[in-house]
Amino acid sequence: MMTEDNKFQKELTLEEKSIIIMEVNKVLNSGFRILGFDGGVTFPHYPYHFYFGDPDKELRRYSVGIFTIWLGYWNTGCSFRFTKQSELYKYIKTLIEYQEEIEKEFPASFNYIVFFLMELTENYRYIEETRMKPYIIEIVKNDFLKTKTNYREMYIQKLNFIDFLKELKVQDYDKPYE
Repeated sequence: MMTEDNKFQKELTLEEKSIIIMEVNKVLNSGFRILGFDGGVTFPHYPYHFYFGDPDKELRRYSVGIFTIWLGYWNTGCSFRFTKQSELYKYIKTLIEYQEEIEKEFPASFNYIVFFLMELTENYRYIEETRMKPYIIEIVKNDFLKTKTNYREMYIQKLNFIDFLKELKVQDYDKPYE
């Protein structure tokens, strides 16, 4: 499937895909495994939502992973990536479009995405500038979370940072504090 927004995205060359993958991999392996969702490590700025359904599995992996990390940063309060809610809207709409594929292919990331979106839409401890806009909350709740009514009871215990690191192919994921 291709969203209206994705129709206007040019197809990346293999070289462009390799550059994105290399840059993201470098950042992931230079501190994220230690800092986790509390670290606020800065990733290269690309429109990762365009690549949630890309034929290149590594590009999909890192695109979904970066979105997961950004939601995690927001949830822990260490950084707020989506200063433009219109950008968050694009990510959410693309997530909804590819949710079945993402859940099947990247279950650890998907579990975190669901958890973070539940927290971000239900918890109002965020200041106004970093609170999700009502129209986005409505889309998240009605088009994404509505089908995950028993999620907390069934899957919350499946949130596993080591599995997330493995899924992202972060090096030395089993030695996070060395």
